Amino acid sequence: MVDMTLTSRQMFWMMVSMQVIMTLLLTTTPTFQIAKQDAWISTLLASGVGSGIAYVCAKLSLMFPGRTLIEFSRDLFGKWLAILIAVMYLMFWISLFGIILQQFKMFIIGTILPQTPPYVIVLLMVTVVLYLTLHGVGAIARCCEIMGPLIIIGVVSPVFFAFNRIDADQLLPVFVDSGFMAIVKGALPTATFLGDCIMIMVLVSFVGKTRKVVRHAVLGVLMSGLFTVMSVFSCLLIFGLHVTKGYPYPLLIVVRSISLSGVIENMDAILISVWIMSVFTKLTLYLFVSSYGTSQLLGIKDWRKVAWPIAFLGVVMALIPLNYVESSIVFPIKVAVPFSFPILMIGLPLMMLMIALIKRKMSKKNKPITR
Repeated sequence: MVDMTLTSRQMFWMMVSMQVIMTLLLTTTPTFQIAKQDAWISTLLASGVGSGIAYVCAKLSLMFPGRTLIEFSRDLFGKWLAILIAVMYLMFWISLFGIILQQFKMFIIGTILPQTPPYVIVLLMVTVVLYLTLHGVGAIARCCEIMGPLIIIGVVSPVFFAFNRIDADQLLPVFVDSGFMAIVKGALPTATFLGDCIMIMVLVSFVGKTRKVVRHAVLGVLMSGLFTVMSVFSCLLIFGLHVTKGYPYPLLIVVRSISLSGVIENMDAILISVWIMSVFTKLTLYLFVSSYGTSQLLGIKDWRKVAWPIAFLGVVMALIPLNYVESSIVFPIKVAVPFSFPILMIGLPLMMLMIALIKRKMSKKNKPITR
C-alpha cells in the first residue's frame, strides 16, 4: 500500500530527522577553519538563514495547494523556462542522493567497518531506502516520527555527559581573530546544508491540513540549526579551536573522549547509530522528491517506476572512488556554496514567491466587481 498523505507535524520531524546529524557532523570543521572560535556565531547566523529559506518555500507552496514545484513553476514562468528550472532542481537532488551515499560509505568504512567492501555498504543502504520510498511519502514521514526523537536523544545525551570538562575560556576572544566577513563566510557551509529544506516545495503538496505547516517546517529547520550550534559549543568548550579544526568529525571526537568512572564509555556507537538513521531518512526523502518530480516532468503516471533507475544511478555515483576531501569539502565549497545555495535555495524561491504575490495582486485588481 502506498501512503501519500502528510500532516504538518510530520513535516517538522522530517526536517529534523534529515538535517540534524549530517549538518552538525559535516559542516562544523569548515566553519571552525573559517570563523575560528566565533564558529558558534556563524552557525547561529546559518540557523536563521535556513529558517528563512524554509519560510519562503512553505509560503510559496501554500499559494499553490496540492501542486508541487514542477507544476506551479509553469504558472509562474511558462512551459519552457519551468522545464529548465525543474531540471536544475532535479539534477541537484539526484546528484545529492549519490553524494550522500558516498559520504555514508566513507563514514562507515572510516569509523566502524574498515574491512567491509564499499559496494556491500552502499547496496544494503539503497535496498532499505528504496523499500521505504516505494511505500510513499506517508511511510517516510511515519518513519521520521519514530526516528526523530531517537536522533535528538542520541545527540543530546553524549554532549550532556561531556559537559563536566568544559572550559569557557576556549570561546575567547570573541569577534577579534575572525571578523565580520569571516563569520559570514563560516555560516555558508551550515546554511547550505540547512537550505536543502527546499524540498518543502514538493512535500507541502501532500499535506492535508496546512494551517500549521509553515510553523512546523520553520521550527524543524531552526531546531536542526540550534543543535549544530550546540555541537560547535561543545567542541570548542572541551577541546578548543586548535584541536577541533583538525578533525573531519569534531563531535565524534568529543563523544569518544567520554569516560565516566569506567562505567559509561564508547558512546560513539550511539552517535554513529543515530547518524545512520538520519542519513537513511535523508536518502529516502531525496529519492522520493527526485523520483516524483522526474515523473511529473516526463509525464510518467507511476512515479515508483522512476525510483529504480535513480536508485541505480545513486549506487554508481557512490561507488566512484573519492576521498573525504573531494565529497565532503570540495563539493560543498566549489559547487553547493557558490551555485546551489544562492540560486536554488535563495534566488529562485524568492523570485517565485515575489512573482506569485504580484500575480495574485494583479488578478485581484482585474477581477470584475459584482453588484
